[in-house]
Amino acid sequence: MMGRPTNPVAVGARPRLRALAAYLRQLKDETRTTYTTLSERTGPPNTPRYRGASTLSQAARGTHLPPLETVLAYARAAGDPGSHSTQWREAKARSLWKAAAIEKARPHLTGRGRRTRQVRTRASLGQELTRLRLRAGQPSYSAIEQATKADGHRVPRSTAHLILKGKVLPSREQLLALLKAFDVSVADAAQWHAVLDRIEDRQRPPEPPRRGGGYVCADADPAVQEYLERRERDEEIKRRTGQIHPDETYEDYEERMREKAFEQAADDWLYDLYEDDDETEKQTQTAPAPD
Repeated sequence: MMGRPTNPVAVGARPRLRALAAYLRQLKDETRTTYTTLSERTGPPNTPRYRGASTLSQAARGTHLPPLETVLAYARAAGDPGSHSTQWREAKARSLWKAAAIEKARPHLTGRGRRTRQVRTRASLGQELTRLRLRAGQPSYSAIEQATKADGHRVPRSTAHLILKGKVLPSREQLLALLKAFDVSVADAAQWHAVLDRIEDRQRPPEPPRRGGGYVCADADPAVQEYLERRERDEEIKRRTGQIHPDETYEDYEERMREKAFEQAADDWLYDLYEDDDETEKQTQTAPAPD
């Protein structure tokens, strides 16, 4: 049975959100059913997979990005359950949703994201996890808690907030649960676990020296204290003068300067090489011809 005609996709919808809404409408038209029937196919009421008719209808309007689970429930309901075509519909719906989520997040992704090897602090890890959350459609903290609970390792919304703000470091289980909630692939998740290991290693206190005498803690050495104070003053000055970017750590700045110095040295070497070649060519041209 066909329901009443569906209203057109919202005029102001972004292109990729419009494509997602159009695909959901196509599934409904091909199924030749109503939203009420689609809702019944998502599961019994008051169960995690159940989606109401109004929820499914709103997902296909293109006025806002619906949750991923709603889109997948829609795709599963629009056809015979358990068939190969169901997997294909879910895969395409997921792909379109992810493109729309990235489109939605793009205006909020200020600056360039760091490479994983550049993430060395708790704060920078929180910033990059926030970027991943944005690319996943910016789920609410309640949605994050529900998603991680369904995956087997619940991350409370308060804990997720502290982790993303860079206030606390996640455990390996919490990080894995958050990455799954943000739809990060297994291969990319392994890189983020390596980041966590690196940050934990940096936070471990140095081992006391084995030799007798001297300072038990390296930080108690006056020379070390002087170096740390000089480094803090240098960082403060460089931040005030804009030499360190707002989204950089002091270590990021130092690495950027090393790379810049290396590139400059390479350019100077090439310049000297070309100069030597030009001088050799001039000497060859001005040299008297042999008798």
